[in-house]
Amino acid sequence: MITFFTFFGQQARLILALGVLIGLFLPNFGEIVAPALQVLVVLLLATAMIRVDLLQVLSHLKNPIKLGGLLFLLMIALPVIIHLACQFIGLSPVLHIALVLVACAPPLASAPSMAALLKLDDALVLNILVVGTLIVPFTVPLITLYLLELPLNLDPLSLLSRLLLTISLAIILAIFLRKTIGETRLIRYHKLMDGVSALIMLIFAIVIMNGIGLHAFDDMDAFVENLSAALFANWGIHLLFLIVFVASRKISKPRNSLISPTQGAVALMAGNRNAALFLATFPPETVTSLLLFIALAQFPIYLTPLASTPLYGWLTKYKESPPSPSTPTKI
Repeated sequence: MITFFTFFGQQARLILALGVLIGLFLPNFGEIVAPALQVLVVLLLATAMIRVDLLQVLSHLKNPIKLGGLLFLLMIALPVIIHLACQFIGLSPVLHIALVLVACAPPLASAPSMAALLKLDDALVLNILVVGTLIVPFTVPLITLYLLELPLNLDPLSLLSRLLLTISLAIILAIFLRKTIGETRLIRYHKLMDGVSALIMLIFAIVIMNGIGLHAFDDMDAFVENLSAALFANWGIHLLFLIVFVASRKISKPRNSLISPTQGAVALMAGNRNAALFLATFPPETVTSLLLFIALAQFPIYLTPLASTPLYGWLTKYKESPPSPSTPTKI
């Protein structure tokens, strides 16, 4: 069993990339385990937090002004900007709500591991993940129901309580398992833990395809619209942040790389959000309307580790060409 999970962890990137495709062809399996969707969301959060000493992270937070500024940018300012953009282009109400909700969500639970893999500032990502997850029960009702007045069929207190319950259960489970297993064994068997996390994510990918399967291709217009929105919500925003960071470094002064590890981490977090958190907190009718978008959003999420490796390898290792020596003028 240990060997199985260890292998699963070592091949996690490939397995997760194939997970969504497997889900398309196994919709019946998704129907069997769909009632456990809320449990899976809690497990996804818990498996990410089990390796994190939450109290230690919170007690060692550095530069609170920088952290607060990034949280404001990623989880408050960006949803408002996307809301205004959706209004400007006249996007359909369902996709409008979906894009704003994604921007309101905290970073993916796997974002710190993804950042470490890409040699970005994984400590910053971990801090944003922990604090962002803790504040999301308060920011989401504030932005979606008060500031933007989105039609979510939920009152603010109900949404707040649902989010608090889901996140609290995940944190309590993570702390319990961390204390039970012990930090030493968590470090020793980190590959096994990678495998457990990958297996939960694989099952989640199959469940999220529940009721969609190949039937999503029946309405190609809806499929293309949702896929385009899902790609923009992840890779589009991700690339927009990278373009801004590259341009800013070029304008300021020549550097040894096109982006810094911190800038790469911010761009990564901007596009990779844990929108699945809302599946455990919204009423069934809202979840049903968003299901196609959230299902298709798994494609860029699960493919990001594979697609981003060469991109960040180039952006972070790029070397400026030295200026050519001027040729003396002959008299």
